[in-house]
Amino acid sequence: MITGFNTDIKHNEKVYHIQTEDKGLANPYIESLVYVGGEILASKKTSYLDKVKEGISETEIGTLMEHQHRTMIAAIKRGKFDSLVVAPGKKTITQTGKTVEASSVAQATVEQPSEDKTLDQVILDYLAAEAESEHLELSILSPCDFVSGQSVEMRIAARKSLSQTAIEAAQIEVKMISTVEPPRVLFRGLTTGDGTLPIRFNIPLFNEGTAAVIIAAHSPLGNDEVKQLVKRKK
Repeated sequence: MITGFNTDIKHNEKVYHIQTEDKGLANPYIESLVYVGGEILASKKTSYLDKVKEGISETEIGTLMEHQHRTMIAAIKRGKFDSLVVAPGKKTITQTGKTVEASSVAQATVEQPSEDKTLDQVILDYLAAEAESEHLELSILSPCDFVSGQSVEMRIAARKSLSQTAIEAAQIEVKMISTVEPPRVLFRGLTTGDGTLPIRFNIPLFNEGTAAVIIAAHSPLGNDEVKQLVKRKK
C-alpha cells in the first residue's frame, strides 16, 4: 500500500485540507479531494491505466501522487478555488428564488456543469503560469535506493527553475514519515555556493507499515520537496 498525502493550507483565513491517495492497481487512478470546513469543495481524478499495462512501480505511482498533490496545493495558494468558498452560515439566493445553505452552493458549483473553468483547466492554467515564473527547483544528482536500516549518501541541488542558477544557503531538511511512527528528522543543512549539498543519513529500521523519506528545500524564492518510498530490508 502506498502512503497518501494529507496537507492543511491556510488561505484567505480559510483552512483547506487536501487529501491525495492511490486507489490501487485494481482501480488505477489517483484521487485528490479538497475540503473546507468538512465539506468537499473539489475533486481531481487521474487515471494511470495505460501505465499499468506497460508496467508501473510503486515509486512511479508515488511520484504521480506527489505531483498531483503539490499542484492542488499550489492552485489553492493562487486563489483558484476562492470563488467556490462561501462564508459559513451565509444564506444565498439561487436563480429559482430558494434560499439554501452556503455549503450546498459550493458543492453544486463543483458537481453541476457550468461555463466556469473545469478543475483540469484550472490546474493547466496554474502549470502554465508556474512555468513562466522563477521558483526553487530541487533535484537529486545521485539517485539511490532507500532501504530500511541502511545508510544513504547522495547529493542534491537547489536551482532556479528557469535560469538554472544555483541557489546558495537553501535550507535542506530530510525526514522520514511512516504509518506507525511520528515523523523523524534525519538531516539538516544548507546548500553551498554552487547550490549543491552532500547528504548522509541513516534510515531507521522498521518491520511494519510503510515509510517514506521527504527531502525538502526552503529559500526566499520558494519551497520544493522530493519524496522517496522506503523499501523494507529483505
